[in-house]
Amino acid sequence: MSDETPQTQAPQGKPTDDAVSVSLRDELLERVLEHDKHGAVAVALTAIRDGRIGIPDLYVRVLGPALVSIGARWQEGRTAVWEEHLASAAVRTIVEALYPEVERQRASVAAAGRSALLASPPEESHDLGLRMLADRLALAGWEVYYLGPDTPADELIAAVRTLEVEALILSSSTHYHRLRMRELVTTLAEALPDVRVWVGGPGFVGVDDEWSGAHLFDERLLDGTGRSPGDT
Repeated sequence: MSDETPQTQAPQGKPTDDAVSVSLRDELLERVLEHDKHGAVAVALTAIRDGRIGIPDLYVRVLGPALVSIGARWQEGRTAVWEEHLASAAVRTIVEALYPEVERQRASVAAAGRSALLASPPEESHDLGLRMLADRLALAGWEVYYLGPDTPADELIAAVRTLEVEALILSSSTHYHRLRMRELVTTLAEALPDVRVWVGGPGFVGVDDEWSGAHLFDERLLDGTGRSPGDT
């Protein structure tokens, strides 16, 4: 891991109070459950514009938990599949609308000297969490390349070799995809021996004992307090 300490931090807005996060999350969920995509998007973008919350905190404390809540409602039979899709579409619109601001803030952050390619593996269509991670890494000074969902193994290998990144980050949303990921990670590690292959996502919650720490992504890398698996 690079020892370089960023000289400047990405503007984060005012420090996020838990009450602010909870309030925004509740307001956004209310709009989504009323099928008001425009209102949900406005809640998030206005909060960023007014400095009530920074982009990383919006992703981690508001949008992510909101998606988890909607998913739980679907599992309980309280939300239809199309409503879950509508919620995901609203969150994706927010994330993409914030990209110019991510780039603006990124310009004031010292380079971390690190690079990563992010993608979802074959047959994995859920990528919103990974998409938000891409922005968070960029705001932490990383050079980031984002490919999106359902990326074939041979294309992952080709992209990593062409872009010469140091890390490949994959996401899995379910237990089923996590099981299939193990074989893929082995294949990628053999083809890319000098590249760190990291995994994460909802499918990997609580599986520390099942997976080698060398492959589990450490969120602490985002603020420089974590150590890359494989670093000495």
